This record gives sequence, C-alpha cells and structure tokens, in this order.
Amino acid sequence: MALDQIWKQQLTLVSYGNEYLQQNLPFSRWLQHAIFFQHTFEFRDLLSQHLLAQHFQVWLEGLKKQGVSRLSLHLSAILNEEKNPNGNVELLPFSHFIVSHQGNKKTAWILGQELAEWYTAEDAFVAPLHQRSNIQQTCFWRFELNSKLTKKIEVDLQGAAWAEIQKYTAQELFQHPLAQGYVEPAQRDLPYYGIERQQVEDAEGHLLDQIQYLPLLPTDYNADLVHHLLHRLEALSTFVEEKKKHPYAENGEILSPEEQLNLRHFSQKIDDLFAKLIVKAANHYQSAGLSKVETTTPLDTAATTHLSAQPVTETPTTAQVTSPQLPHHHKVSSSSVIKLVLLTIVICVLAYYFGL
Repeated sequence: MALDQIWKQQLTLVSYGNEYLQQNLPFSRWLQHAIFFQHTFEFRDLLSQHLLAQHFQVWLEGLKKQGVSRLSLHLSAILNEEKNPNGNVELLPFSHFIVSHQGNKKTAWILGQELAEWYTAEDAFVAPLHQRSNIQQTCFWRFELNSKLTKKIEVDLQGAAWAEIQKYTAQELFQHPLAQGYVEPAQRDLPYYGIERQQVEDAEGHLLDQIQYLPLLPTDYNADLVHHLLHRLEALSTFVEEKKKHPYAENGEILSPEEQLNLRHFSQKIDDLFAKLIVKAANHYQSAGLSKVETTTPLDTAATTHLSAQPVTETPTTAQVTSPQLPHHHKVSSSSVIKLVLLTIVICVLAYYFGL
C-alpha cells in the first residue's frame, strides 16, 4: 500500500515553516502553495480538545511567539508504545508526524480526528453524495513528548549521508529484479512539486486565481539530490502498485502466488524506505546539493554536475588509455660533446699505431 499523500503537506509545512521561523520568510511567498489546494488544517490540544489555530499561518505565528525555533518531521512508529490520553480522539495511522522545538521542550503534532459520541458503527460515517465537500479537512493534535521520545527525535536530527542514501536506494530498490520494466520519470532532474500543474489550472491552462505553483522544498537551497530521489521513488512506487493490480509477466501469463507475494513484500519495502527518505528530506535537505566535478577532457573544461552528494572521480576514456606517448627530446650537454671528440681521437691514434 502506497503512502498516504498527506506527507506532502507535512513536508511543506516543515520546510517552509522553518524558513518562516528562522529566516522570516514572508507568508506572501508561499501561503497559497499549490500543495495546499483543497486542504484545510486545524490545530488542537489533544488533552483539552481546544482549538489552538484554525489555519497553519495562525499556528506558525503562535509558535514563533512562544519561542519555537524549529520544526522537524519523524516516523509515526516512534509513538507506537505511547498511549493516547484522549479516548474522544482517534489518532490516525499516517506515516509521519511533525515536532516543534522550543528550547529543550519538544511537542508532537499528530494527525487525528474527533469521534462522535453517538455514532457507534465501526465503519467511518459517509455523508450523502451531494452533502460532501471537496475540501480535505485535517486536524493536527498537540502532544507533549517525554524525555524518552525526545532522545529518539534527536537521532533524526543528526546529519544525513546523502551519497550513501543514493547508493543504498539504487541497490535495494532500482536494481531489484522486481523493478524490471520501471521507466525513469522524465521530470526527475526538475524540482519536485508533488502535484501536477494541470490540477491547479483552469480550462485555458492558467493557474487558478492566486495559486502559487512551488516545489515542496524552498528553492533558496540547492537540494537537487532530494528532488531527484523523490521523483524516482514516487515513480517506482506507482510502477509497483500498478504491477500489483495487474500481476502479469511480459509474456502475458499471470504471476504465480509466490511471485505476487514477493511483489507485495517489495512494495512494502519501497514504502518503508520512501517514508525514511521523506524524514531525511524534511530535516536535512539543505545539505543535499549536487557536487561539481572538474572534467579532465581537453575538449570540455567546464565543471560537470553529477548526481552525487560527494565528488565523483572520473575514469580515463579509452582514447586516454591507448594513446601512444610522444617521444621525449633530451638536451645534449657540452661536456658530452667534448668526451665524444676525445674518444674519437683516442680511437684514431690506436688505429694508426696498430696499422689498422
């Protein structure tokens, strides 16, 4: 099962929210970000259920006034051993949750929904068709983290080894036999927007009024490697999900039960690594730029960009390996000439003496 798409809004709130908290990024630059199209957010306290903020702008402004200096994103599995202190609120099993940092104090913002006391059915209530809203309403619930959870949060804030991450995902996912047939996304070298532009355009191809079509990560930083990996993992996830729905081999035969089980396991592995990549992207995208490498080819002296977080050493081309070496010209010294002349005189004297 692919990750719920709410992670895109969470990632954007963390990345742009940090720019607001730390760099005073004005809301005018991202308030109507396309990723929030048809989404509304509330922020409530988990214990009291009191409404704290009815919009993420109000939430961020309130956090800044309280001295919050940073936001971060983490896997919800960290909270598995914690007990929900409010039975009137259902905390939803989404893959990530946000943490706000105020000095040594850390506060979780967990996705959840209030439960109706008079509704006792196990299935979620579904309103009649024409009474439904196209707006997705989401609520974040404030939950104070204890010292044990705080230590787990600190682990995620340590640096990211982007070169190793790139290498590992290539070996474990993209080179996997079950990834055969996967096609690289055409936009993999472009910023990651998380939403198709057509979704926020009118019939004439213009952006809807006041919509800002922006990447999920602020463009003030060179985070090209993160954009690249997000594109690739999303495309691979989509590819495998389609393969699960239509489990057929290239020859048209249906996959065996064992092969389908392996496919489901591979899909779960993609989700697990994708979720971890999102955490790294949210907390460490500033260090995920592409490196510049100077070429050694005399025909191209410009710096070449490689998709690597560390410098890549180029190997010599075939022409460089097989080219014959030009002869070396040595300078003859005057002392060598004198020795040669004396040697010639000695040879002549000996030839004359022995009658040669």
